[in-house]
Amino acid sequence: MRYTPTRKTVFYTLFMLLFLTTKATYAAVKKSPTDDRDYLTFTLPNQLKVLVISDPATDKAAASVDVSVGSNANPKNRLGLAHFLEHMLFLGTEKYPEAGSYQEYISNNGGNHNAFTAFENTNYFFDIKADKLEPALDRFSRFFIEPLFTEKYVDRERHAVNSEYQSKLRDDGRRGYSAGRHVLNPDHSMSQFAVGSLDTLSNDEGKLRDDLIAFYQRYYSANLLSLVVLGKEPVSELKSLVEEKFSAVENRHATPFISEVPLYRNLPKQQNIQTLKDLQQLTLTFPIQATREYYREKPAHYIASMLGYEGKGSLFASLKAKGWANGLAAYRGNDLPDQSSIELSVSLTDEGLKHYDQVIETTFAAIQLLKQQGISEALYQEEQKISHIGFRFKEQTAPIHEVARLSHNLQLYPSDDVISADYLMDKFEPELIASILDQMTPDNLLVTLQAKTVETDQQDPWFQAGYSVAPISSERLDKWTHPATDPALQVRQLNPFIADHFEIKPADHMLLKPEQALKQAGYSLWHKQDQTFKLPKADFFFSIISEQANRTTENAVMTAIYTRLVSDQLNETLYDASLAGLNTRIYPHIRGLSVKISGYDDKQQQLLTEVVTSLRQAQFTQNSFARIKEKYAQELKNSHKDKPFNQTTGEVYNLLLQSSSADKKLTALDSVTLDKLQAFIPQLLYKAEVRMLAHGNLTRTEALQMAQTVQAGLPSAQINANSNSLPVIRLPKNYELTQTLPLEHNDSAISVYFQGNNRETETQAEYILLSEILSAPFYSSLRTEQQLGYVVFATALPMRKAPGLAFVIQSPNTNPMGLETQINKFIDNMTGTLEAMDEQQMESFKSSVISRISQKENRMGELSERYWQEIDRGETDFDSREKLVDAVNALTLDDLLRSYTQLPERRLTVRSFGEQHRDHVDTNTLTEICDPQIARLKLEGQFVPEV
Repeated sequence: MRYTPTRKTVFYTLFMLLFLTTKATYAAVKKSPTDDRDYLTFTLPNQLKVLVISDPATDKAAASVDVSVGSNANPKNRLGLAHFLEHMLFLGTEKYPEAGSYQEYISNNGGNHNAFTAFENTNYFFDIKADKLEPALDRFSRFFIEPLFTEKYVDRERHAVNSEYQSKLRDDGRRGYSAGRHVLNPDHSMSQFAVGSLDTLSNDEGKLRDDLIAFYQRYYSANLLSLVVLGKEPVSELKSLVEEKFSAVENRHATPFISEVPLYRNLPKQQNIQTLKDLQQLTLTFPIQATREYYREKPAHYIASMLGYEGKGSLFASLKAKGWANGLAAYRGNDLPDQSSIELSVSLTDEGLKHYDQVIETTFAAIQLLKQQGISEALYQEEQKISHIGFRFKEQTAPIHEVARLSHNLQLYPSDDVISADYLMDKFEPELIASILDQMTPDNLLVTLQAKTVETDQQDPWFQAGYSVAPISSERLDKWTHPATDPALQVRQLNPFIADHFEIKPADHMLLKPEQALKQAGYSLWHKQDQTFKLPKADFFFSIISEQANRTTENAVMTAIYTRLVSDQLNETLYDASLAGLNTRIYPHIRGLSVKISGYDDKQQQLLTEVVTSLRQAQFTQNSFARIKEKYAQELKNSHKDKPFNQTTGEVYNLLLQSSSADKKLTALDSVTLDKLQAFIPQLLYKAEVRMLAHGNLTRTEALQMAQTVQAGLPSAQINANSNSLPVIRLPKNYELTQTLPLEHNDSAISVYFQGNNRETETQAEYILLSEILSAPFYSSLRTEQQLGYVVFATALPMRKAPGLAFVIQSPNTNPMGLETQINKFIDNMTGTLEAMDEQQMESFKSSVISRISQKENRMGELSERYWQEIDRGETDFDSREKLVDAVNALTLDDLLRSYTQLPERRLTVRSFGEQHRDHVDTNTLTEICDPQIARLKLEGQFVPEV
């Protein structure tokens, strides 16, 4: 019998087809007028939210998936499970079962990948050569369709999570965050340990895998996922690609996890946390109502901007004048669906620590002033104008960062506001601002004081940070409720640096690269009017190259203090300018000091004049000198508490570039006085060479006018220096040098560095290509398979064009000698891999490394930085990238094998023994250093030869 559909059946079928079809959101995504990308948002039939971005000019494609679950949903008997799941998704799927295949494919095609687990969300992202998006997306999509959770990797990767946890045990940020959980409501999931350890991720009878799968099936549901894909293809093709790859993600109709209890209770109270580093930090936390729905009005942003202001009459200016503060930040803290917070964090001086109650009192005086006089429509409109200008001339970020940010925004905001939401300030709501300020009272306050010297009576079980929690006395609360008036405080004035003119100036002539516009009597200027980004912005750099800057360790210290003092003296001006999108950086370097001014070009000349005047006519007080000297000493002392792998790698640079160690600088700093510094400044600036670069929306005439401002304010030598290179110690052949650092950390660390024979472009190409080939298998072998530590990587490590290659590991379970043995084995084993490599594989690696070298700049400032680096190194043809690409293309398999065979000839090892790894090692091994040999090489003039 033939079946004939009824009219009702046909209608129902058509309805279901329409229902099951991808829903495209045709309301236009609001984008910047300068943004020429195409955007399309839609929802797949499985309810997965999607944004695709078409950028035909991109050389990198990228994608990110954001999952609306994070450490908030960890079961109480499985703390760290969400983070562990993030790790496990990288270790094989049904279609691509090999544990390292995804990472290897991304790495071998010029890409990068990563993921992070936050409280409310987990984010996965990658970028890759633009023509490799489809196969990369295919691999990526399988994470959310058919992960294997292979038992052997379940058991291994828990050790990697534990290594990550162990590596941060002496990190004050992690210690403070973990200790801070003990003042939260214990019924709120934010009070729980989030990272995971071998104890919380125990695998008795293989139960961990069952819990992992249960968590994945509960929360990794299409309706809780958002996806952003950026590629060179049209949005229609990208949409089809997403439909093909992600429609199979199962919709389990999951509900997001929310802790529906207050985050704080029983306030006010104070928590003291003992730090390892020499720092003093005061944080005031005010729980407030939920503000997420007010993203168009941004009342919390307005309040934080007013209290965090650093210009004239500000809270920070007042605290700094009293000698109590080195820094201040105000910001929205927690931003949960049902509650939020505003936080103020003050970096205290030693005197500020003694007077921190008065710091709090002054803060409440500032809050009171803001309530009375600061809820101003004019100031709100100024914030609105700054945000509007920022969005109007928004620059692109790197694709990998853009997709990660937007995939999370897609969870928070309507799809048409996914880009603009962060910039919106649509309406002044004084009652809303006032209602939040009314919640910022002493009775609704958590005071957190962090310092080495605070008294504590408890210890956090996870990071062993000492802490104490106590109520705040009624006497202190009463003083803060009725704070003394501070005559130095005033409501913020309108900003004089907000740009008024945004026209793009017509170019005199087209330049493909900067040209030298000035060369006379010790001054040189390079100029290029931008024709690529076409924004009303510019970057102006100048560098003061002085023989005195680093002639001795004491000189190096005084140069550093001088730049800090100038920045401090200019802080009120520079802060106003930075709010208006005009940023200034004044910093020391190995040959002197540099200034960079970047942002809207309209007021750059005005700001440059103030900066140059301050450099030349610096007038420092004894109080500011003492405060900056104290802060610099803290930074030097705290560098010893940095992560072990950072310190071992940093020591490679210190040894080979002959930089003074932190200990030597601390010793020299003791003898530096204000009188000595003031006597040094004229020496530093006398007969210095000045190099300048103007790039952006500046005509040649304007660039020369800015150069004239610098010339008028700074004396110079009568010649332009010819030397553009700095000597790099050349390691002797077949003579291993070892430096051992005595670090306070449970983990061991090692950096094994191999140096190229010369600075020739061909040698640079060989080392960069070797790094590309070795990095993925090194990670896979020593991290994934052997589980030597969380931090495992191989990387090119060039120094002033001297090529190098480094193998770096930080390990909680293996001492440096064991790590070095495994590195040596890996290097030996890779010889066979390289010998077996065919031409096709070689070309694939070449293509990958060339894509990294040639990656186009997303922002004008990135291009300016490249030009500035070329000028610094004397590469004034501005073609070093092209030369390097040509050299990579010219390499043969024989060249690569020869270079790899010679790799061990010039070797330097820097290591540190973890506290748990010292017991069975003799004293000579623990104290082995190579400083004397390095000093002798310097005396003998043994430097990596120039081209």
